Amino acid sequence: MLQNEQEFIRIIRSRLEGTLPKDELDDIISDYSEHFMIGKANGRTDEELWSSLGSPEDVAREIRVMHLVKKAEDVRSCRNIFHAVVATLGLGLFNLVFVLVPFILLVMMLLFVFIMGVLFTVLGPVTFVYSVLQLLGIPSFAIWLSPLAGLFISIGMTTFGLLMIIGDYYLARFFYHAGIQYLKWNISVITGTERSA
Repeated sequence: MLQNEQEFIRIIRSRLEGTLPKDELDDIISDYSEHFMIGKANGRTDEELWSSLGSPEDVAREIRVMHLVKKAEDVRSCRNIFHAVVATLGLGLFNLVFVLVPFILLVMMLLFVFIMGVLFTVLGPVTFVYSVLQLLGIPSFAIWLSPLAGLFISIGMTTFGLLMIIGDYYLARFFYHAGIQYLKWNISVITGTERSA
């Protein structure tokens, strides 16, 4: 493969088309063209400049990851954070342990808290109805030894369930933001650059 400016630009463009908006891609291409132009003006060859930049495939991969992380930061959604995490995995095998595992554990924890919240929220009214039936003397399945205590426990269960759901929402927001910061830090460690948070 020829290691010249045109080939470097071609590979970058082909890897990023369809991922980045056209104007952003044009700016990136312009920056790399300028880098080659300045380097050549200083007497460096295309091969030297190519080597100093690294593989265009790696450069494109890093640009794509940074774009997807920025998109996830700007527009919060499960889809955007998922794409950012998957793209970050492509930066190295290291990330299977340090990105994928924490992401899966976090999603499982948030899902568990949500399911438990829904369960308590639904069981509260059901047990409340059984407690009322017991108080009215209507034959029903006795959930509590004391129907009166059952009323208060049922209300408590529903309240606890709703608080779990609300808390899970705020936990998800917190971990979303923390996850974006972690991905940025991870990218800076792998690429060896410092990115602003």
